[in-house]
Amino acid sequence: MLTKLVAILQKVWKYYLFVTLATLFIGVAFSSAEFVTIPTEHLKDALILFLQWSVLVVALWPVIQLISLNKYVFALLYPLLNLLSCILVYFRYTTGTTLTSGLVEVVLDNHSQTTLISGLLIAVCLLTLLISILFAVYRFTKIKIHKPLIHTLLALILFAVLFHIPQITKPISKRIPFNLYYATAQYLTEKREAQTERPVLSTHVTSSASDDLKVVLIIGETVRADHLGINGYSRNTTPHLAQEDVISFSDMYSPYTYTAGSLPFMLTRADHRNWNLAYTERSFTDVFKQAGFQTAWLANQESNKSFVYFMNECDTLIRVNVNKSSYTAEKWTDDALLPPYNKLIAKNGNELLILHTIGSHWYFNNHFTDEYQHFNPITRSRVIRANTSQEMINSYDNTILFTDYFWYEIINNLRKKNAIIFYLSDHGEALGENGVWLHATENEMSHYPACWIWMSPQYKTNHPNTYDTFQKNKNKAYTTAFLFHTILKAAGIESDVIDETQSLFH
Repeated sequence: MLTKLVAILQKVWKYYLFVTLATLFIGVAFSSAEFVTIPTEHLKDALILFLQWSVLVVALWPVIQLISLNKYVFALLYPLLNLLSCILVYFRYTTGTTLTSGLVEVVLDNHSQTTLISGLLIAVCLLTLLISILFAVYRFTKIKIHKPLIHTLLALILFAVLFHIPQITKPISKRIPFNLYYATAQYLTEKREAQTERPVLSTHVTSSASDDLKVVLIIGETVRADHLGINGYSRNTTPHLAQEDVISFSDMYSPYTYTAGSLPFMLTRADHRNWNLAYTERSFTDVFKQAGFQTAWLANQESNKSFVYFMNECDTLIRVNVNKSSYTAEKWTDDALLPPYNKLIAKNGNELLILHTIGSHWYFNNHFTDEYQHFNPITRSRVIRANTSQEMINSYDNTILFTDYFWYEIINNLRKKNAIIFYLSDHGEALGENGVWLHATENEMSHYPACWIWMSPQYKTNHPNTYDTFQKNKNKAYTTAFLFHTILKAAGIESDVIDETQSLFH
């Protein structure tokens, strides 16, 4: 009896050792690529990243166990998983590419013909397949599973527990190999959301706009009003904007402190009395289209189910930096939006252009170029508490300095046109107040985004009352619900869905 028990334990030990080694191969060979490029300053930072990597490996373990319970399933799925992970790692190292839902869309929907196959890619893929086949052969010839039902139940329980913990699922969803599933699932979810039917907002739309009016909305990211030089900040973070005749609304309030909640609220008729309209109605883009405007959305951020519908409302949707995610370690700046923007505004006719920027999102250093590293020292680690408060603020202010350059470029090409620009950040950012950093948490400063409006000389001539009214109202308190009604009226559009009392004209 004892001999039989020892034999069973040896088989169980051998099986779990096999699962562990198969898991560690993926973790070391592929998943580690998501961590080695992250900037760290101290050993403590590296240990934190090692713990994050370890959590990913632990979450991967029950997945590998489940597919290894059947040798035929393992022989099919394990090499495939490794091969796809190998390809992701290759492009992660060679081009800084991260798999995102936007990248999936580009590959599948746009039928990209670009070939990136190289001899090195073929070589590493063949090596990966060889190692995977050796694992599969070992599973066939050496592993015998005693009472597989028990092992299945244990794996399912561990899987269910781990993947119902947001602190685990959220970070691993962006990393190899889990992003293979999550990016594809997000793409399919967003595609379904974009194709949902929402009723036309109004059939009573008229426009007094000229034949060549350019309305530009720049959706900012994490830019708070009190860190703009034009709003009295002690640092001159907006040297270009200070030279322009912009009207800054420094007392703007966003009820949301995260992008997924903020954008639907900004773009629709939703307000504090009708929150649900953000998810049941179309945006002001629909009214612009009915008024004869050509519409375009230029995205330099990952899409999200909450606002992907509005992106696809536009006649034109252009994504840049689709290979970047919130865990990207490479530069990710908004000047990538300038070439498609300049091409679009060169067209004749009335246009609405929406530019969704990456702005001042964490990790701050990724979002400004070396030329705009004016405030020093900057952060040296992605682990927030490894940096001093001053380093964090310096890096944040550098993002605004770079964004000021970006704003200048947007404005500069509209000076001789009939144009109006609205800038509105989705929310603010906590910069150490009460020990809180970044956003998506309940912190007062995260509720106060930057907002300003610029008008070309021709637009001011055509709409003198608009300029004067905005000047009179710039010191008043507003919420981001103003945008829907204000941008339509500023474009000379009249409709029964516009409520002037909710606008900056009131």
